[in-house]
Parts: sequence; structure tokens; C-alpha cells
Amino acid sequence: MKCPKKLCFEVLSLSLLLFSGCGNHEEATEKEMNAKVPARVTTIQMKTMTEYFELTAVSSFQSKSVIQSPTASYIEETEVTPGDYVKKDQLLLLIKTKEAVAFQHDSLNPLGFSGIIGIKAAIEGIITTLHHPKGDFVMEGEPLVTIAVPESFVFLTEVPFEYSNKLQRNHTCEILLSDGQKITGTIKSRLSAMSGNSQTLKFIIEPRTNQNLPENLVAKIRIISRVVPNATILPKSSVLTDEVMKKFWVMKLINDSTAIKIPVKIGISEGEVVEITDPVFSPADRIMLTGNYGLGDTVKVIVTTK
Repeated sequence: MKCPKKLCFEVLSLSLLLFSGCGNHEEATEKEMNAKVPARVTTIQMKTMTEYFELTAVSSFQSKSVIQSPTASYIEETEVTPGDYVKKDQLLLLIKTKEAVAFQHDSLNPLGFSGIIGIKAAIEGIITTLHHPKGDFVMEGEPLVTIAVPESFVFLTEVPFEYSNKLQRNHTCEILLSDGQKITGTIKSRLSAMSGNSQTLKFIIEPRTNQNLPENLVAKIRIISRVVPNATILPKSSVLTDEVMKKFWVMKLINDSTAIKIPVKIGISEGEVVEITDPVFSPADRIMLTGNYGLGDTVKVIVTTK
């Protein structure tokens, strides 16, 4: 049996250890609660925001001239290449009739019949296709050269029927090329027939400048859908969202050291800013710009400039 004095001493020592441990835990918890998140802040700005409706379009020449072979013959020489700009009546190629080829080594052809026929451009324009190389045999009526009229260059876009009212004739739009160029265009007309199983309507977009662009060039057509003057905006980095992007919120400072979670509704997104449609913030409200990710509903913050 243990001595009572020794037993009291052990109980006292154990109590001291327990109290010491609790004190350290409380101190750690208190430090954790008092920890502050470094954060930069921003305020709302006012700006005119524009929402666009975007479509994919492909360039095309609407007017083309297809020059056909006047007789069965062989391609003797080609004087042009695809991409060349030609004038009306300019020589494009030479063909030799099959009869001339048959008699060229015949001793009974004393007149030296050549059978060479020059094929000339019927219109002024750009050579888009040479259908046969030198030496090819072509039948009467086969296409030899296709010439496109530069002024007929347009972009064609297909629009689902339910969105077709967003495109109005003679309205201005923006044509975005893959190299970053932006060209102003005009919505000229709408074709009356639907396109097959896709059930889309085809619109013709005419660029206002002739930049010698190629056919079958894919571009984006951007059309103004709506404009909001004096919209309330915030930088996108200050607006947080859930995984499915259904809920949005910001962390708003209620004093110099505390921020709380405020649900928001967003509108038009443009560049690095986004429109806030609800709630109404005042110009004095401070919103966390950095350090706001993964926080609870309330957090202690320390405002920094970096």
C-alpha cells in the first residue's frame, strides 16, 4: 500500500500537468482565432457594360465565273496561278485541240495547223481554282478556271431559328479573325430556306473593308445583345463561386479587421470585370480582392497594399 504523502504528491503533479496542457490548448486556440488573413481590397466602379452574341462564320465569294473548255483538248500552257488578280480578257491558259495533237506529226498536214486556243478571263477578279494542270486532257464543257469577284466577298453564318431575331438587317457587327484582327461588318441579308437537319438560318455578313482575305476563313461574328449604362462592376478576382458556378459571393469588410460573406448576383462579364446586379454596394464598401479564397462566412483580415 502506497504512502498517503506520496499518493497526494502524485495526484498534485498530475493535476498540474493537466492544467498546464489545458492552458496551452486554450492559448493555441486563442492564437488561431486571432490569426488574420492578409488581403488587398477594392471598391465598386461604374462602367457601361456590353453583352455580345457570338456566332461562327466562314468566308465565301458569292459571285464566281467558271470558264469551261470550248472543245475537247489538252492543256498546253498555264499563264496564271491561284491567287492571281486578273483583268478582263487577260490570257489565262492555252489549250490544244485533240485534232491538232493527232495531226501534229502527220505529213499530210502541210498547213501546219496548230489548234492552239487562248482562254481569256471573262471578268476581272481573283483566280481561286485552276482545275487542270499542264498536259491534262479535258472534255468539252469541263471547267478550266474559276474566277471570284472580290466585291462579293462575305462571311456566312448559321443561326438557330430561336436566335434569329437577334440579327437585324443593316445592323453593325464585329468580325473577329483568328489572328486577332477586328473588322467591322454589316448584316446584309438572310436566306429564306432552313439548313437541313440543323434547322438553322443562314445570314450574310458583309465586311466594310476589303483586306484580300481568303475563302473558307473561319471567324467569329460578335453582335451586341444588350448594353447596360452605369453598371456596378468589380474585378473578377473579387467574386467567388461554387464548383457548378450557380452561387456567387464576395467577402466584404464590415470594419478594419473583419470581413463577412455576402451573396451576390452577377450580370455581364467583360474582360477582367463583372457586373454586380444585386445587392447594391456603396462606393465606400471595401471588398476583398486577394486572400479571399477558401474562407468561412466571417474572417479576421489585415489590409495590405501588396
